[in-house]
Amino acid sequence: MRAAIALAVLGVLGAFARPAHACSKRHQTIFELFDQSPDVAVVKVGAIPRAHYAGPVRLRVTRRLKGPARATLTAIESNSSCAIGLRAGRAALIFLPTNRRPDDESYFEAPSPALLATLAAWAKAAAPADRAALLVTTATGSDQDLARDAAMFLADDPALVSTLTEADAAALAAPTADPYGDELRALVVARTHGKAWRALIAAGLPPRSRVLAALAAHDDEAITDVAVLADIIATTPGEEAPARIAALERCERLHGARLEELTTYGNGRAAQWWLKLAVACRTGTPPTI
Repeated sequence: MRAAIALAVLGVLGAFARPAHACSKRHQTIFELFDQSPDVAVVKVGAIPRAHYAGPVRLRVTRRLKGPARATLTAIESNSSCAIGLRAGRAALIFLPTNRRPDDESYFEAPSPALLATLAAWAKAAAPADRAALLVTTATGSDQDLARDAAMFLADDPALVSTLTEADAAALAAPTADPYGDELRALVVARTHGKAWRALIAAGLPPRSRVLAALAAHDDEAITDVAVLADIIATTPGEEAPARIAALERCERLHGARLEELTTYGNGRAAQWWLKLAVACRTGTPPTI
């Protein structure tokens, strides 16, 4: 079962302790899960395999949020570290992937009305500006877990960031009682490179954020040639070099597309992967393994 929404950005946004999470994988926001899953629904769980066994589980749909109308869905429970821990008779929200093998981040028992309302609104938000507006509203809302997920998703999507207004950036820059969320929101503000970002720099930025410090120290806004940025990425030494991080962030915005998640590459990358990212900067095509 999915734990409380976690930050998979330990070194990027400070040395934060991630909540217990059995499955070894990067954190996926609810917005990413929704976009990637062909079926998203509130279900009632049927009979399950015996303890520690894997196998199919019938799910009775009580509310469909995405996918064709079906009375039932079938999930395949795992006996790996990614096992959901399905419990018969429970009501749950599930993000069901194509292979029918969801992991423990894809399952919420007793989903909150706020979570369901946010996903219902997300399903209707087709245009980039509408999606960005919903993410800003959610990221500045009172539900901490939803706010963090919205800020993280927005921070990793330069095309959506490009639609933000100065008012949006100012709202995201306002401090709250959640320092983890504040650093994620500050990362969105950083990608706007506007007044709110300059105000954050003047205020000293969140003190433990490596990626924000990198973007503040290396302002590449004057560079409009991706080849120049690619050379910086390829030739700058250091797996955590701030100049590399800032150059790739600028390159993504010039392409208007994500080449890799800033919330992860802001923590550094292996030397050979930086070379792949340099090629990606030149071509605008994300690297492959």
